[in-house]
Amino acid sequence: MNVNEKDKLIVDGIKTLLDESPLYGNIVMNLAREKDRNLDHALALKWHNHRWFLVINPDILTYLFTNHNQIALALAHEALHVIWQHPLRYAKKQQDSLIDLGTDLAVNQYLPDQLGDLPGALTLQTIFEMYGKMLPANEDSEVYISRLSEFVDQIPSHGNNKLDSHSDWSSAEDALDEAKAALDMVLKKATEDAKRSGRGQLSPIVRQHIDEVIAPKRNWRALIRTGLSQQPNKRRESRARFNRRQAYRLDLAGEISVFNTQLVVFIDNSASISDQQVGMMLANVLELTKQFDASVRVFSFDTQVYEIKKIKEWVRHTGGGTTFQSIFNALSDKKFNPKQTIVVILTDGDGEKNELQTSFKQVYWLLPKDKKLSISQPFGKVVVV
Repeated sequence: MNVNEKDKLIVDGIKTLLDESPLYGNIVMNLAREKDRNLDHALALKWHNHRWFLVINPDILTYLFTNHNQIALALAHEALHVIWQHPLRYAKKQQDSLIDLGTDLAVNQYLPDQLGDLPGALTLQTIFEMYGKMLPANEDSEVYISRLSEFVDQIPSHGNNKLDSHSDWSSAEDALDEAKAALDMVLKKATEDAKRSGRGQLSPIVRQHIDEVIAPKRNWRALIRTGLSQQPNKRRESRARFNRRQAYRLDLAGEISVFNTQLVVFIDNSASISDQQVGMMLANVLELTKQFDASVRVFSFDTQVYEIKKIKEWVRHTGGGTTFQSIFNALSDKKFNPKQTIVVILTDGDGEKNELQTSFKQVYWLLPKDKKLSISQPFGKVVVV
């Protein structure tokens, strides 16, 4: 295949990806591109000169993937690394085969099915065939890295897979803030560009990752205050306020709002939460109780729910697993009104994956940076603290 034929095949692959999965295609289009025939893989993501580059070795790319659908899938693989922010998350970690395997396992589950299979792609089935272990689907790369380390004695060399190199992720190591802002901008711009043709058939999990990256960051206390202000409330007279209608009449009382809304806070006490994280959660809850006029009740939870009567005196006893359903069961059991209850859950996001059964929809999930909510169909607002 001559140079012109290779270039045409790559262009056709980009066009195919734009047609079949507009978001993935526009992520590729919003990355700077560079050809490098000395690259020892087909593709790589690299931070250079204040920009993210998709580096392409056209010789290896067109040797491994011989039609435009396969090229499109290979490019989608890189787009998914961008969505999962792997070049940032692993920039400072020593690249090894476990990281290669874990990150590829995470993203390959979301390649566009309509384009067929990506030759040589690492999948959960691949791991099962190699080691007889079936790993759970739709987990984060950190989960796969941890699980693989438990039973993989001899890490297979990723050098046999020439699809993409992860070693250039370390190029962002000394400029993580700038590199993150640039990668977020790539994703935001790609999302805007894809709106004209739709984002395609995206998994809810992929959509959640995107929304968490591009959503404008707002003060979480302001968000909750906004939620409270939108709830029905009563008003009562107060001599401490001027009468708004007749401010010059000092003899007339003003009014203040009396909220019927109940604010209920749940602190994750499962074993996956460190003492430091619990300390930060408690500090945030104390701020909540100081700042809001609404009644605030506080609970801890793991697989069960326990009321915290005096938060300043609470002594933590580490729990076991995490089930978010226990929160909503407890709310119902304790006769909270779904229409008058705002639920705030401070958690690392690790719990069950199945859809939750509840009529409580005014929910704020407060998660640490780089954590994701495990449930398959999130509701309410997910806020990074």
